[in-house]
Amino acid sequence: MFKITDSAAKQFQASIKEVGDDSLALRISAKKSSASAMVYNMGFDKPSDEDITFTVKGVDMIVSPITVENVKSMTIDFKDFEGQEQFVFMNPNDQNSSCGSSHSGCGTDSNSSCSCSED
Repeated sequence: MFKITDSAAKQFQASIKEVGDDSLALRISAKKSSASAMVYNMGFDKPSDEDITFTVKGVDMIVSPITVENVKSMTIDFKDFEGQEQFVFMNPNDQNSSCGSSHSGCGTDSNSSCSCSED
């Protein structure tokens, strides 16, 4: 499906502990916007019957069937860009952004500190 780096897994696990509800999993969605760039959303949720559930690096994940093709081969990382921590989506399915990341992540906003290599 997709990968998460160790730093992203650590951040997700810390967030799950903060929420304090073990019945929730992290839902990831990615859909193409009207400009054909991917728009990503994350949040804690309970899976529905049609959802795909799996575990990556100890993090329970949920993806809807309509999102599967948009997240194949994607990597989610957690990075510090000059004091601003953020999740970065490196997605080969996102043709409109450098490194295949979200608009606030790798390769966008002239962020020269970002590397497009996978861990």
